[in-house]
Amino acid sequence: MQVIFEPDREIDNAMVVRLQGAVEVVTAERLWELSLERVAEGVRFFIFDFTGVTILTSAGIGMLVRLLIRLRGQGGTLAVFGCNDHICEVFDTVLLKEILQVCESEDEARDKLRDR
Repeated sequence: MQVIFEPDREIDNAMVVRLQGAVEVVTAERLWELSLERVAEGVRFFIFDFTGVTILTSAGIGMLVRLLIRLRGQGGTLAVFGCNDHICEVFDTVLLKEILQVCESEDEARDKLRDR
């Protein structure tokens, strides 16, 4: 999995996280560590770009939930966009589509963070 962190151009203390490849056990743990480093630097909001994600396992879902809990404890949140049909169906099945703020576009995800 490839991960690129970009400071958001519109929201303070926000990061856009662009992912490529599979988000599974090993890569989810690495993504967790990298995300926590950003949280320690003051990032409170994350926008995850799933456009390039090919596989999302329960480990990846668990990482997103853990990060959301951590962010909420600091007054932050996260949103996800760019999911393919299969990944959207997974979020729907596990009833996390609303909780993880799964959106159609980056702009919609950004709006969700602004509404916070």
